Amino acid sequence: MTRWGHVAIAVLGGIAAALHVGKVPPAIPMLRSELGMDLVAAGWLMGLVSALGAVCGILIGRFTDHLTHRRAMILGLALLVAGSLIGAATHSEAVIFASRVLESVGLIMVSVAAPGLIASSIDPRDTGLAFALWGVWMPVGVSVMMMISPFLLPSFGWQGSWVFAAMLSLVPMIALMTMKTAQPRAAGQVSTSLPAAVRLTASRPMSWILSGIFATYSASFMAVFGFLPTLLIEDMGIGLAAASVMTALAVLANGVGNVLGGVFARWGAPRWILIAGPCIMLTMTAFIVFGHAFPLWMRYGASVLYAVSGGVLPATIMGSLPVYAPRRDLVGTFSGFVMQGSNIGQVFGPMLLASIVAASGWQAAPYYIFSTTTLGFALALCLRQTERRIAAAQPKAA
Repeated sequence: MTRWGHVAIAVLGGIAAALHVGKVPPAIPMLRSELGMDLVAAGWLMGLVSALGAVCGILIGRFTDHLTHRRAMILGLALLVAGSLIGAATHSEAVIFASRVLESVGLIMVSVAAPGLIASSIDPRDTGLAFALWGVWMPVGVSVMMMISPFLLPSFGWQGSWVFAAMLSLVPMIALMTMKTAQPRAAGQVSTSLPAAVRLTASRPMSWILSGIFATYSASFMAVFGFLPTLLIEDMGIGLAAASVMTALAVLANGVGNVLGGVFARWGAPRWILIAGPCIMLTMTAFIVFGHAFPLWMRYGASVLYAVSGGVLPATIMGSLPVYAPRRDLVGTFSGFVMQGSNIGQVFGPMLLASIVAASGWQAAPYYIFSTTTLGFALALCLRQTERRIAAAQPKAA
């Protein structure tokens, strides 16, 4: 029987963690003004989470398996609270970056531990829906923080956003601490060493397929939404405040796509279709978003549809984690490996798009999206073939 209360706490923990991602972009102007931070440093402050996740996601994932997922989420949220409060109490750029490292480790820990906690709390038939709900953590957390920041920053400065995110993170942390159900290891189960866990995870084709799909999705999604405010202001003539709110609402629509992905999965839609379909939609809508010939309402509407369509894809990948993890006790390790693909895409996607736009203008952007989604579509076909091979081998193994 699915314990939806546990799923809700895990999702709230993720949303609280995502607040610490969404608090940075609106505060960049103030941070640069008060601390003398240059644009490159500001970029690293925003991208530190993704860079750290791209390097050591699987290591943190293995640690969450060893610690148990509930305890790992508690520790991750504690690191987010501590890092945020330390950052709010200083005016040193070096301390800000050190505190951001703490936050980054905490956020990655929460993001890779939550799928394991959810997997241990649900009935298999609810896997798709439960992980679709989990998939809303990033878009909801980021968009909520981006919409609240315009009210916090004028009165309390960037420190107010840091303290606000820290205080909200205490809520799911306390809920996790009072959660009665633990995750003891099965009797007789031997803890797997880090090299063995990594080797077992990396030896599976499904690990690379799902990680690759997540990388192509993140590279396209973050490229578009990282520059959507700039596109709205410079190319569509929208004011700064309106552009921020419009971007936040579009990101929030990504959460709607996550829920839709879970509903489709519950109805029995094949995973490869739930990945291939969004790849096609991302390409089609990108040509409208970056198309100068289309009116503003159509271009913005296409960006919202882009977000909704894209949300189906991570929900599908997340729902695959407990299904294709090498073992039940390696869900966190497997999640960390797959999330490394996501973080690699987040790190390099915006840089690639920026280089293309600098060389050829915004009109070249849809072709970049087309290249990433074409690779994602090809990987969806690989997923289809791999799932068929696994299904064919199961009766023989019985």
